[in-house]
Amino acid sequence: MPTTFEIAQLLIEKLKDGIPVEQAKNELEIKSERWFAISAKAYALYLADAEKQRDQDILKKNVSATSNQEIRQILTLNEKLADYALLLHSLATMADFEYISDLAENLPQSETNTLEYLSKQSMHPGFRARQKKGRFETLTPFKPFVQIIDAALICFYRQNYISAYLTLAPVIEGVLLRWTGYNGTGNKPEFDEHRKFFKRSHIRQPCPSNVLFHNVYNKGCDKILNDHLFKPTQSGDSHSNFNRHLAAHLLNDNHFATWENCNRLFLLLDTMSEIYVYETREPDPRFNIHTDDLKADVEIYAGLILDTQLKNVTEKILLQEHLKPKESR
Repeated sequence: MPTTFEIAQLLIEKLKDGIPVEQAKNELEIKSERWFAISAKAYALYLADAEKQRDQDILKKNVSATSNQEIRQILTLNEKLADYALLLHSLATMADFEYISDLAENLPQSETNTLEYLSKQSMHPGFRARQKKGRFETLTPFKPFVQIIDAALICFYRQNYISAYLTLAPVIEGVLLRWTGYNGTGNKPEFDEHRKFFKRSHIRQPCPSNVLFHNVYNKGCDKILNDHLFKPTQSGDSHSNFNRHLAAHLLNDNHFATWENCNRLFLLLDTMSEIYVYETREPDPRFNIHTDDLKADVEIYAGLILDTQLKNVTEKILLQEHLKPKESR
């Protein structure tokens, strides 16, 4: 019988040739009981090969790429940010990385400044419109939730963070369910499976595209789900009450529907869409969107922000204690 290592190598070659995962499994006659170990080995080998290739690419002239050393530094930063249920944005530049790294040196005192910097990227109307058109309206697990995500965003821009958070929080689980193929019929995956979702990404795709950054974002999402959003309440408090169970069951009177936690949800959702693109091994649809396709949504989002800033809107009157970051209240 071929070893796990040998089958993993054969699997990698088939997936690199564009053969779908299920077809490759069938062609190699991989039994279900062996799939976890073989797919995990294939992922590890594929990641190691990508690291070796990156070292070679860095030595070439006219090649601009993030080095393995820099990627390890990003991993370390994300590990620290994830303690606060945060992640480096997927479009962050090395300049952004360096700035946030400096802020992270002073956590938790710099938490609000870190969140505000991340929010300028992730909540900008232009970026949110591009995510909607190029990701959420296109990627299968996200499609059913486009209007719900928009509803949450409208509330966010109007500074109604209570409605924004309670609207968006269930979408995380809904996306994971669709990602696994669940369509509302048959046996629903156990909730504990969601907590393992990113840790076990190799069973869905052992050879994702851009595997170096798939590994970065996958680890970040895994930690945020397990240490915060999906953390069992009997295991202790999540940072800043960023916890799905607290929102779903209103277990205590702690504030959770805040500006900070709304940012955390959007950042997590964006990162999940990045991972999904890597797992499909398809071109990122976000980069096929023309600026003209975004104009209407950008104008609406920007208009909501401006109206809220200039007018004494209802949210400002009734929801004062939830409006701004903690240090700005």
